[in-house]
Amino acid sequence: MEEPSHPDYIEQDTDKLMTDVKPVPVLSVLDDYEMIAEKDNPLTGEEITDLQVFHWDIERWSDLDHRVNSPSFEAGGHTWDVLLFPKGNNQNEFVSLYVDLTHAKSHPDDSVCAQFVVCISRPSDPTHYVTSSAQHRFVPEESDWGFTRCISLDPKKPDGLYALLEDDRVRITVILRVVKDTTGILWHNFINYDSKKVTGYVGLQNQGATCYMNSLFQSLYFTNSFRKAVYQIPTEHDEPTKSIALALQRVFFNLQHMNTAVGTTELTKSFGWDSFEAFRQHDVQEFNRVLQDNLEIKMKNTPADGAIKNLFVGRMKSYIKCINVNFESSRSEDYYDIQLNVKGCKNLEDSFKDYITEETLEGENKYMAEGHGLQDAKKGVIFESFPPVLHLQLKRFEYDMMRDMMVKINDRHEFPTEIDLEPYLSENADKSQGHKYILHGVLVHSGDLTGGHYFAFVKPEKTGPWFKFDDDRVIPATLKEVLEENYGGEMTGVIRPPMNKPMNRFTNAYMLVYIRECMLDQILAPLTDQDIPRHLIERTESETRQRELERKEKEQQHLYMRVMIATDETFRANRRFDFASFDEKNNELIVARLRKDLTMAQLKEDISKDIGLPKNQFRLWLMVNRQNRTIRIDSPIPDEEDQSGLDEIRKRHTTNQTVLRLYLEKYRPEYGQPAFPPYQMSNPYALIFIKLYLPETQTIQGLGPMYIHKDAKVSSILDDLRRMAGFELDQDILLYEEIRPAMIEVVDTHNTFNQAEIQDGDILIVQRTVSAEESEYLISRDEHPTADSYLNYEVGKISVWFAPVHPTVHEEDDDEDESESEEEEEFELMLHKDMGYEQISERVAKELGVDSDKLRLINPYVTGKVPLKRFAGLKLGKILPQTAYHRAKFLYEKLDVSLEEMESKCMVTVVLCTPTLKDEVPVEVLMPKDSYMLKDLMTELAKKGATFKTVSGTREVRFFDEIHGKFNVEYNDEIWRDRVSAFNALKIYAEEIPEEEMMKTDHDMYVSVFHFQRTTSHTHSVPFLFLLRENEPWPETKKRLQSRTGLDDKEWSKVRVNIVSRDESLVAPVTDEEDALTRNIQQGDMIGLDHMDKTARMDRHGNGAIFIRG
Repeated sequence: MEEPSHPDYIEQDTDKLMTDVKPVPVLSVLDDYEMIAEKDNPLTGEEITDLQVFHWDIERWSDLDHRVNSPSFEAGGHTWDVLLFPKGNNQNEFVSLYVDLTHAKSHPDDSVCAQFVVCISRPSDPTHYVTSSAQHRFVPEESDWGFTRCISLDPKKPDGLYALLEDDRVRITVILRVVKDTTGILWHNFINYDSKKVTGYVGLQNQGATCYMNSLFQSLYFTNSFRKAVYQIPTEHDEPTKSIALALQRVFFNLQHMNTAVGTTELTKSFGWDSFEAFRQHDVQEFNRVLQDNLEIKMKNTPADGAIKNLFVGRMKSYIKCINVNFESSRSEDYYDIQLNVKGCKNLEDSFKDYITEETLEGENKYMAEGHGLQDAKKGVIFESFPPVLHLQLKRFEYDMMRDMMVKINDRHEFPTEIDLEPYLSENADKSQGHKYILHGVLVHSGDLTGGHYFAFVKPEKTGPWFKFDDDRVIPATLKEVLEENYGGEMTGVIRPPMNKPMNRFTNAYMLVYIRECMLDQILAPLTDQDIPRHLIERTESETRQRELERKEKEQQHLYMRVMIATDETFRANRRFDFASFDEKNNELIVARLRKDLTMAQLKEDISKDIGLPKNQFRLWLMVNRQNRTIRIDSPIPDEEDQSGLDEIRKRHTTNQTVLRLYLEKYRPEYGQPAFPPYQMSNPYALIFIKLYLPETQTIQGLGPMYIHKDAKVSSILDDLRRMAGFELDQDILLYEEIRPAMIEVVDTHNTFNQAEIQDGDILIVQRTVSAEESEYLISRDEHPTADSYLNYEVGKISVWFAPVHPTVHEEDDDEDESESEEEEEFELMLHKDMGYEQISERVAKELGVDSDKLRLINPYVTGKVPLKRFAGLKLGKILPQTAYHRAKFLYEKLDVSLEEMESKCMVTVVLCTPTLKDEVPVEVLMPKDSYMLKDLMTELAKKGATFKTVSGTREVRFFDEIHGKFNVEYNDEIWRDRVSAFNALKIYAEEIPEEEMMKTDHDMYVSVFHFQRTTSHTHSVPFLFLLRENEPWPETKKRLQSRTGLDDKEWSKVRVNIVSRDESLVAPVTDEEDALTRNIQQGDMIGLDHMDKTARMDRHGNGAIFIRG
């Protein structure tokens, strides 16, 4: 049910003169219902299959129930009625009224599209009425539609119900047009929409901003010959996330066989893209070219070799032909797509004519013909062949010279469903077969230069319908939607205020796909099962089965819980602190996914079968988290819990734990009795666990469990401990208790176990006593003579990753071994929190196989711009923030000189600007911190081969630096000394002082010049000092300024010169009418050159160039 549109009350305005107002025709709901329908619900191109009018005369309005259904009526072969709420539906201020398709719920697959106008009128005057109109797709879920606030119940309203009631009577008229649903989705709300069911096709999921990619892939998928060629690339042994060919095969296979939208994450990972890249829109043409280049390489020496060239590559010839002499220069080249102008061309034929239009070279632009001198000539391009599948790129995005920026061209540009391209072929081209091309795909961009949305229209079959592929949704499309709605230009009937001009469409075609008519059957030939690699089918079927299992598991996940069972073997395998590592990756731990309602008795039965012991020869203990951050046994599970479910037991005994952890105790003959020692609250026995520490091997391991009597002295078990450890009975031993991490204490053997506070689950460590000499030797080797020092050290271990400061980027690398070696540049080392810089450096150098003296480590966690020298003497544990302990990472840099030398010197990057400021050559030199003069820097630059490239110049050098793209300071010896001694790294610029400055007078002045784009904060290029001559005419100053920048005439023509105040609050353009610049510029002012930033290679979306991993 829908809220109403504003009702229209039709009556003549008697206050206006007939000469001022065009008379409004008086329409009757009885006789003029077709005109009323057209006025209130104008047709928008839909085909009407039936129009019916229904009148419902209500005699006693005040006696109506809360909800009333009208008599039924027929329209379009369907039965309808009116659902009326006289006192309102879910409100009481308005009458609510809905048109109802009565049989909708009994015919779940039916849908009817209808437009309707509801008129409420006086019974005696059918020209006095109020209207409400709507259109709707009637389906079982929405079988009634209309107006919750149809007409006011306020008696004071002149257009309310009470103004129309006559003796408690009123007439309700429904004018209903049934509309033909050509596509099957007219006015669809797309709730629970099934693309596969409606169209037979599925879409592609959008990862964030990959709609441009999705539109291209749908077009390529339905180019069946291309899909077949992709399938022919051998990929049996590839991994999807590392093989573009296999990932693309899988996308194509899933598009053909899945019932839901297909994901592309695997494919973009194979490109080498991360999730950030998936949120960046790129140019489709550039992406298509990079993709095809990559696939061509993969297809070499395979059954698919040459497929891309055979499908998409044509040939064109560029020529210059002299008019008056017999001379022609030409060059033929391949093309993968054709870029056609939209601006100035009303249709595709005009664009092709424009493309091959000849340019006359004459006058000052004559052509230098070899052997003939300067000649008048014709310059042009002609097509020598067109490919079977023709990609046409419509130049919707162009550079606007007047605005000095990229803009989107939204002009109207028509394209046909078929086009004959023979007129655009050269005379010598092969014309034995026709060159009529049929439209196969239209890729569309909706939006502006900064962003928008991409989708595609594709006609998959030769004689089939069109479909719109919009990411994960596929819908049928009409030819009008394909053509007219994507031509661009003005939107009919839409006016843009306040100028009242027609609004342009921002949705238009930018790429067209045509297929040569004589090759349509070949290009669109259906693929058979034999065309799909068998391994692809098998792998996909296996993954489908696995996904189904995972789906079922997920559905039943709430019924299951994890149970971890530790055994004596688990304890013996532990080489670190505590009982064991309760990590699911621990192979010595039994990890099971069990039903929550499984009883303890059933679990014991299963365990009995698995270990081959009767149930009276083992028992299970609960393991709990102690407050001292350890996991120990707590108490055996009593037999009374046998009929309790596992989750009940967990909740009852270990409420704060999500996993039920158990210890499996097996009966041992040394117990000397048929059952386990009894467990009571005042139990005299305790079950403890023993570990052995071996100083000679620097290892610790579990030995096993032991029952002790709490009132016995600790010394009573020493011989048993010696036997467990394999020592002689006269061996001196030490005994420690593991209390908590970093708290390992010696046990006084003279105390009783009660006095030592030893209880169930406690862990004791036994080791042989180490002599003073051996202890000293072990310590000298950074080893640990006692268990407490060893475990305290182990607790301080930290896993640290190391990565190069400048990672190697591979564009294309066919050498697999070399690629793998590069990937090993990032590695992991186990270090200790007490290690200092030199110790860490030695470990890293050993791993890299380099000299530690020529290695620099950088701590990325330090705050500030300059890394602390050698971690400022801090230990690893003090350097790392607590949040970094689980994924600690440092950077390393291999040096050409020793670290000591580097730290005692300053790394100076000199940007040599020669022969102009536009030509930048960076040179790195290492300078002593006590360097005294700039002459020292000149000497080092000369050793590096740095020279100025001007033909004739002063050879006097100016060194300077910049801040935020603006000239900061010119260096002299004093400034140089201060900077080089204070900083570890410097970046400065060097230029040859212009000859004009050698003739500077006292009346001339220097001004700093900087480059910016639009705003003075967006700086770019190299700033510089410029000499302003007193009273020099502006044209001459402007010419010298251009010369300093190194910009050619074309580039300089786009530069706008401005005077910028010191605080940048004022930016005043300098016009050509300017007399002399020195008369308007003040001390501290700067000259700002406003022009496009071409120093950064960005696409029209502001993103870097597309890359796809080889």
